[in-house]
This record gives sequence, C-alpha cells and structure tokens, in this order.
Amino acid sequence: MTTTVTSILTRKLNHMFRILDTDQDGHLTARDMPAMADALAVPFAEQPEKVERLRAALLHIWEAHLERMDEDGDGRLTAAEYELGVRTALAEDADALLDSLNDTVAAWFSLFDADADGYLELEEYVRLGEALGVPPQDMKTAFRRLDRDADGRLPPCEVREAVVEYFTSEDPEADGNWLYGPL
Repeated sequence: MTTTVTSILTRKLNHMFRILDTDQDGHLTARDMPAMADALAVPFAEQPEKVERLRAALLHIWEAHLERMDEDGDGRLTAAEYELGVRTALAEDADALLDSLNDTVAAWFSLFDADADGYLELEEYVRLGEALGVPPQDMKTAFRRLDRDADGRLPPCEVREAVVEYFTSEDPEADGNWLYGPL
C-alpha cells in the first residue's frame, strides 16, 4: 500500500482555493473576486469605501497574478493550475505576489477593524472567520496562534508575517498556517 503525503503548502493553497471559489464550482474566475469581496462585506454596507478597496485589491490579484496562471486559456483556474501558478509566481518573483497578497489582506484587515484602532481584536477576527464560513472556535484557536506577542490583538505586522508563512512555509507548525482557520 502506498501512502501519498501532501505538503503543508499544497494543503494551504487548496484551502485558499476553496475559500476563493465563491460559487464552489471547482474553478476560480474573475467573477469570484468581486463575489469574495461582496461576501466579506455583508456586515459592512455602511463602509462602501473600505468594501471598494477590498474589491479593487482582489481584482488586482486576479489581473496581475491569477489570470496568468490559466494554462489552457479558458478563463478559469483549476485547483491544480492555481497551486502550480502560485508556486511558480513565488519562485519567479515572490515579492510581487506577496505584496499583492498583503494589499488584499490589508484591505480586509481595515474592513474588519470595526473600532478603527489599527488592530484586530478576537471578536473582529472571529467575525472575519464567520464571513469565510469558519466556525468561531476555530477562529479563536487561529487568533491565539497568530497573536505572537499574546497581547490579545493582531497588529498589521503580525498579519503580514502570517501571510508570508501561509503562502511560503512548508513548516507544518508555522503559526501563519492558521491565517484562515485550520486546514
């Protein structure tokens, strides 16, 4: 009997693919990006400028990175194209992809920072998870993993570190693996 071992990065990229695939049709398309922004924005209709910032950041991810990963040119990414594309983008120009990802995360950070204090508190992070369909208890666990200095809040620098770990680390114990809840 042969056992297949899936790398932690593959698991994280598959998890991210499932999150981004808002219509759950097994493909990412340009339509999934604004749909993701809309899903995250439901509780924030009174903040259209923050919602638009998130929409623009997600559209940029599609246009600058994801669209190029479409190997067969059908306007849709499979999970395999997505994984290969992200891995290739990281190998060729990690800074460009990570900058775009950080811009997107900064946009959702701003949206979910309800008290605008520049930090995500536990309740705000749990709210993000709820918008992504992640159970509150899982987001509470994730928050504790990401709160590196254990001060009960996530500053942008801790979130940026988590983004880098999430998209680059093969360490199964990396705290950044928890950015979007458990795998």
